[in-house]
Amino acid sequence: MQGHLYFIMWVSVSGKGTLKKNLEKQGIKNLEFLKSYVTRDMRPWEVNGESYYFVSREEFEAAIENNEFLEYETNHKIAYYGTKKDEVDLGLKAGKILFKEVDTKGLKQIHEKHPGFKENCTSFFLDVPNEVLRERFFERNPEGSEADFKNRLESTIFEREQAQEYCDYIIDATQSPEGVLEEVLAIIEYTWNSIS
Repeated sequence: MQGHLYFIMWVSVSGKGTLKKNLEKQGIKNLEFLKSYVTRDMRPWEVNGESYYFVSREEFEAAIENNEFLEYETNHKIAYYGTKKDEVDLGLKAGKILFKEVDTKGLKQIHEKHPGFKENCTSFFLDVPNEVLRERFFERNPEGSEADFKNRLESTIFEREQAQEYCDYIIDATQSPEGVLEEVLAIIEYTWNSIS
């Protein structure tokens, strides 16, 4: 049976990490979280292959030339991030439930460059209202400035607009982590039943 790919998109402080941990605890058969290929420096606590695959800029650009990415982008022109097509294809052929973190620019790329891929993927966006974003931003960044928050808010507004155009589901992340998990599990069940 063909697998299915779920793209997770989010605004900052919306609980993406908590959702991932809660999904892993469910013991869902054939669940796999795909990792991004990145060219940024590895942080001291990171291990290559655990959260990301760290590659050189030259390797990444060679992979772009070879059309190996489903989607990729540069983060502020500092580092590349991308999703390899062959890993997605292998997972889908193996009947896996794949999850991949991607931002809305990446999803837009997939819609535009790989329109036939849509039938194999479902996307959802974790969102919080601006006032909650502000409160959580300053809780996590007590030294943060209004200018920092304004930049974050502008980015969030752009992501939200893109999500409304390209995402299948918008999830209210102000509810409890259990509520978010319940919604995501319902989406998995619905889409999985639709393709089986």
